[in-house]
Amino acid sequence: MMEIVSILIGRLLFILIATCELLQQLWHRLHALARRSYDYWQCDSHHHHELLERAIELQKLPQHLVLVIAPDDRYVDAALLKRIFGYAQIVGIPYLSVYDTRTPKNGYVDLSRFCQTSGNESRCFLWPPSQQSKEQRQQVQLNGCKTVHSNGTTNGNASNGAKHYAQLQVYQIGTADGHALIADVCRELYENRSTPQVQELLKERQALTDGISAMLSKRLGFVVPEPELGIIFSRLTCIYGLLPWHVRFTEFHTHRSGCYFEAKSFAKVLFKYARCEQRWGK
Repeated sequence: MMEIVSILIGRLLFILIATCELLQQLWHRLHALARRSYDYWQCDSHHHHELLERAIELQKLPQHLVLVIAPDDRYVDAALLKRIFGYAQIVGIPYLSVYDTRTPKNGYVDLSRFCQTSGNESRCFLWPPSQQSKEQRQQVQLNGCKTVHSNGTTNGNASNGAKHYAQLQVYQIGTADGHALIADVCRELYENRSTPQVQELLKERQALTDGISAMLSKRLGFVVPEPELGIIFSRLTCIYGLLPWHVRFTEFHTHRSGCYFEAKSFAKVLFKYARCEQRWGK
């Protein structure tokens, strides 16, 4: 009898939790619809530009931003990615990577459909395409934009500079670029452990770190600074196997799936990142 009662109570709790999550998701979608409708009818682009201008004045900005999209996300589409690309370009973030873990049937966004291919690499893009760059430069009227200068192993620091209207460099990361890639590099180092090149790397930790980074970049097909900031579009804070070597110092912020993402949301993430100080073991 007690076993039956326990099973019934467990199922009842499961139904209550599922109902609560469904109602919460519905609330987020209604709220997102209201915010999107307000932005559309009010056309309050001036307010959005003010927020981004404040973000430009931050003393610390990332040089490389990575977007992580969960496998069960249904709300990140090409339109949202274009908006985020625009925010990053206005603020002055030169590099942006997209790690979309979804399948083509479940909403996977192919960047080649709205970005310009960069060189011979199929995963390296420029946004906006060259035919749109002139038009966008005429539309964006912001003063004091900053160009970011930093290395790839520490958080980037923004500095005063000229207007930043260059095309955004966008990279599409796949699921095969995660643990399997670094395992392949480690296997190669082990197999060549007796060679003078590997022995030289083993003498100094920084040399080994730089060597592994170079080998990974060669396999990835592009060389960019390691991402300092990441935005996860998911119900949970999880990176889903994203480049474990490159993101070891990355600061991640989670944006719940279904919630509206606008310039204010983007600016909030940048302000949180600017306030964060990594102590590096001190």
